[in-house]
Amino acid sequence: MAKQDGEKKTKQAAPTSASKVAVAAGPQSVTGIGIAALVVGIVAFLSGLLPIWGLIVAAAAIVLSIIALKKSAANKPFGIAGIILGAVAALTNLIVTAFWVIAIVATVATGGAAIQATKVATDVLSAQDAAAKAEMDAKKDFAKGETARFGTFDVKVNSVDTNYQSTDGYSQPDTGNKYVLVNVTVTNPGPDSVSVSDYDLQLSADGVSNTNAYLSVNSPFSGGTLAKGASLTGNLVYSVPTTASKLLLTYDTTVFTTKPYKLEKLTYTLAL
Repeated sequence: MAKQDGEKKTKQAAPTSASKVAVAAGPQSVTGIGIAALVVGIVAFLSGLLPIWGLIVAAAAIVLSIIALKKSAANKPFGIAGIILGAVAALTNLIVTAFWVIAIVATVATGGAAIQATKVATDVLSAQDAAAKAEMDAKKDFAKGETARFGTFDVKVNSVDTNYQSTDGYSQPDTGNKYVLVNVTVTNPGPDSVSVSDYDLQLSADGVSNTNAYLSVNSPFSGGTLAKGASLTGNLVYSVPTTASKLLLTYDTTVFTTKPYKLEKLTYTLAL
């Protein structure tokens, strides 16, 4: 009996084959995806200034970095670095892309304004050319009693005194000359204001033009700027040869067209 009890104690003290033995885990290694995340993060950082493309690479770097962190703890430095680089690249790219969009919109807007300005300038030149062409083709010589269209204003002769005598008591015409007093009304028929002076209207005596005589008269025509429909009436005095037989009130102006370029002097006449 004593022998059997000793055998039982021996069996209880000996370890069984089923006993578990703890084994220490070895260190984890960096995976390829961790390195890839870091590389893509660096590429994303360097591509941050490239609109759209930099944003795509940055997103890829962030995604790879997150996957790398989940795969292995050893990837932590690479994953964190990839996320930081990707985030910086994404932020930079968003700012750059925003500036590009603003620049493109501004360029388009400026281009549209430039096109509109060019169109306006072209329309203005076309209108100017049309007006100049119409003036070139318009009637230039008017008979006695007609209301003459002198370019941009109308002239009507109300009366003519071919032997005007000065009333100041001392003004006399040069030897062989006489004074001619012409009462005129000038009207602006157009939509734009028109400036007219007494020097614009000359008197042609047998083909020789004469400017106003410096003579004091009642109600002189001094000219001015006329609004649409406005009129001025006054007296003009000229000194002409006593032998002059053909008297014409004249007006000279110059007009031009741009297409084709043409410069032309125009002379209007109104018989007295």
